[in-house]
Amino acid sequence: MSDIPLPGSGAARHGTGNADLQIMVAAHHAFRRDVATLARTATRQTLTDPVRRVTIGAGWALFKRQLLLHHQAEDDRVWPVLRDRLAGQAAALSTLDEMGAEHELIDPLLAAVDRALGDERLDLGAVIGELASRLTGHLIHEERDALPLIGGTLTAAEWAGVMADLQASGNAPSPAELVPWLLDGLPAEQAAAALAAFPPALGERYRTEWKPWYEAVARW
Repeated sequence: MSDIPLPGSGAARHGTGNADLQIMVAAHHAFRRDVATLARTATRQTLTDPVRRVTIGAGWALFKRQLLLHHQAEDDRVWPVLRDRLAGQAAALSTLDEMGAEHELIDPLLAAVDRALGDERLDLGAVIGELASRLTGHLIHEERDALPLIGGTLTAAEWAGVMADLQASGNAPSPAELVPWLLDGLPAEQAAAALAAFPPALGERYRTEWKPWYEAVARW
């Protein structure tokens, strides 16, 4: 979707470290894409159509699942590593505090949207609007202040270690779902850069298995 603003290329690589954050940038694009689609499609009128209700529900469920897993990964695996490395740097630690606080404001809004989707007495548009506003503001803040902390602090090997630790924790999203969702709607150059951040064998499975599966499911 070309109307969704993308972070600048600098958001994927910052400072003196060499951690490549293409996957983080792709995730932010996907969150912007989906919350914009939610606001456009999830109206009281469209939800009266039983088919649209199912397809909107499928898109919403995927977005919600990926956002919650993303926040959990940052809170449990990413920000703690940075806290250890940046101990004593008040401004950096304040940024990490703000990231966690913003997650605590955003995540309950997902439940609020669930309630509004199921209760016609609630103002669905207002609830979705609040989620979109909070999430968009958080993504801008993270790209401006938190991603530079990762890119300027961690080497590529250290960042890979964080990702491996996340996979070992059992709380990582399934790559079969994550990868095609991440790449959906990305410009070709950015999609190739994000895919290159994964192991080559995973890229092959994306092309031959996961992308066709993803495209076979009607969402939104």
